[in-house]
Amino acid sequence: MEHKEDEISLDSSVPETFTEMSIPIENHNLKLRRRNVIETINLVSKEEETSDSKNNIPLVRMSDSTKAWYDDIIPRIPDIANFSSSGKQNGVLNHEDDNSSLEYNFDDTDILTNTERIKISVIRGSIVNPNLTLGELKLLGCSSEGLVHDEIRRILWPKLLRLSEENNFSITGLETIHNHIPNEVYQQILKDVARSGSHISQNATQHEIDDFHEQLTQIMCWVLHKHSMLNYYQGYNDIAATVLLVMGLEKGLHVLESISLEFLERFMEKTMEKVNQELFYIFALLERVHPTLLEHLENVELFPHFALAEYTTWYAHKYAENRKLLHRLFDYFLGSPPLMPLYLSTVIVAHRATEIFNTTPDMGHTHKVLCTLPDDLPFEKLLVEAKNLYRQYPPESINNDVREYDQKRKSKEQEWKAKAEASRQEREKQRQLRIVQLVPRIPYRIRSYKTITVVTILALGLYAFLRSSSGLN
Repeated sequence: MEHKEDEISLDSSVPETFTEMSIPIENHNLKLRRRNVIETINLVSKEEETSDSKNNIPLVRMSDSTKAWYDDIIPRIPDIANFSSSGKQNGVLNHEDDNSSLEYNFDDTDILTNTERIKISVIRGSIVNPNLTLGELKLLGCSSEGLVHDEIRRILWPKLLRLSEENNFSITGLETIHNHIPNEVYQQILKDVARSGSHISQNATQHEIDDFHEQLTQIMCWVLHKHSMLNYYQGYNDIAATVLLVMGLEKGLHVLESISLEFLERFMEKTMEKVNQELFYIFALLERVHPTLLEHLENVELFPHFALAEYTTWYAHKYAENRKLLHRLFDYFLGSPPLMPLYLSTVIVAHRATEIFNTTPDMGHTHKVLCTLPDDLPFEKLLVEAKNLYRQYPPESINNDVREYDQKRKSKEQEWKAKAEASRQEREKQRQLRIVQLVPRIPYRIRSYKTITVVTILALGLYAFLRSSSGLN
């Protein structure tokens, strides 16, 4: 098992461009447009804010050589005997005991496999090292089986995000936090939260569902209010739901905040233009690993936007009901660069090449197939391939190709718009021509009535004339 772990390593050849800073990263993110959001709410006291700012490391990406335990506090992972399943908790956290296990453990029946038990032992043996690096910690989440169990994730996800061990944040005021974001955003959040039922068990009671919806709304509104330059997008609710169900509301606030700033920032700009361009990393990579498949997709005039939901939700929209797989994918993405979901999408598309070739070769059918992910994909194998693909073709090596593909997309869209406009003008021209050529014609029935009327009048006139003539004689 340990040998297998060593085979799946992080890409150490990609240079880290961020270093530790003493000021929040959002103050330097000038490219983001701020929304008009009231900023007068005070959810914590000044004393708590001071304590919180001292304990929390700024939300910046650190070098993999950085010590994982920056506060010299080594976390403790419970003994394997305390784990009853592989982390398929599916419920809502208790407000009074937010740091404990889920209050409602539905479908918690999967016993740990031998492989999962071995991985837990590897994790427990690794984290006791006081000199463990951040790269080595990421490797534990990226390698086979991930972090295995939600109990471990509750401890190590904050460490992966460089969050403080201590958390003095008070949740007082969350009940009214929605009043401090634009109402149209809040209304959209409510609609999306109502559609997030797949994240909780079908066995959940109405009370549990209501609690989940309330907390999910609060956790998103809190992040959007605290960082008003972030814009809500549909799909953010799926990521927030996953964080909430693993971390609970209180710790989940900081975890979702950190994920939003470090990984989702591009999705939360005012427009998705940058995301639309980034999707073409899939085409640039397919050009190198499966050019025949890329040619097929281009022939049916299909763009890589079939992967938009996968990219912006970390597969949470697709695999919400498969909690074990979804949480394992989050382990992987939290320990990987932000563009890694696109590399995973690429290897998935290449893996399904035969299925795609056997699909009716048109845009509609191909798009439908690519938007529907099978439930039996060999993800552990695909995750290794995605990591290797990133190592072989890091983003900076294919940036020019990505821009060229995006320019082709824009040109094609302009061509489609021109054709649509020409078609509209032709239809209007034909309509005007039909109006000009239309000759007013009296319907046959009306013409018949007119003829009968004229004949009747003439007959009556002739009759009257003849009768008057005979009277005179």
